[in-house]
Amino acid sequence: IEELGNRLARSFICNIDVLSSIASLSERFYEGSHSRFVAEKSVQVGEELGMSEEDLYELNVAAILHDIGKVSFFDSALYKHTSEMTPLEYDQYIKHSELGMHVLKQQPDLSGVADIIYQHHEKLDGSGFPRNLSGDSILPAAKIIIVADFFHNAVYRKARNRAASQGSTVKFSNTTSFLEPSKIKFNFALNYMYKKRNILFEKKVVDVFIDIVQSERNSLGQKAVMRIAVNKISPGMVFAEDYHTKYGILIAARGETVSKEQIPSLVRFAENEQLPMKILVLK
Repeated sequence: IEELGNRLARSFICNIDVLSSIASLSERFYEGSHSRFVAEKSVQVGEELGMSEEDLYELNVAAILHDIGKVSFFDSALYKHTSEMTPLEYDQYIKHSELGMHVLKQQPDLSGVADIIYQHHEKLDGSGFPRNLSGDSILPAAKIIIVADFFHNAVYRKARNRAASQGSTVKFSNTTSFLEPSKIKFNFALNYMYKKRNILFEKKVVDVFIDIVQSERNSLGQKAVMRIAVNKISPGMVFAEDYHTKYGILIAARGETVSKEQIPSLVRFAENEQLPMKILVLK
């Protein structure tokens, strides 16, 4: 019985990974991994707010899969601001949370995750979609995801004139050059979220989120940029570039903190020539 339980658990996790890979197809116009960033920051906020382990797990999965409804989007819509979309593109955009919910509702174990995804664009004042929910009608996890999602969209979505050159790699000689490109957008996003506390976003969520990202950005300013052998990478370092396999699958995202669990995979990718033997990190 225990072995069967373990096999079912592994199968469930494998299904999440497959869905995550599908969802990542809509992330070509971001710097780094959008879903991984939203998931990582959402869980950090949830931990600070004292969410239970079960709720954190649902939050993590919902954040990873929150944009799965965008897989059918036209490429042209993926990097546009909503004000730039055609009527057809905008109609498609406002349906993506509902589409994501319907995809996941087919798996009973993901019913709670589906409900969170359905609500992740709802806002406190009722101006969100798809149901114009407000206040306490919105699930706590959805209130967290919308903040992390807004921030990453505001700071790390590529501009339209850069989308065509998405395969190019930017080189950084120091942390100042690493942080400078996002400085203006970073400050704008935080100022906007702060002003919209208790209007669009949950105040306690915004306050915790701002503390997290400001603290992380300050710590990045104290690191040095260096190229290190993959087998010498250690947890806490930060990837300074995006790294993809030769098939275009994102292995490591710029700005993502290296975790202990990632390191064996990085070594295997390097041994199979899917990753350079030395990669650029902030240490």
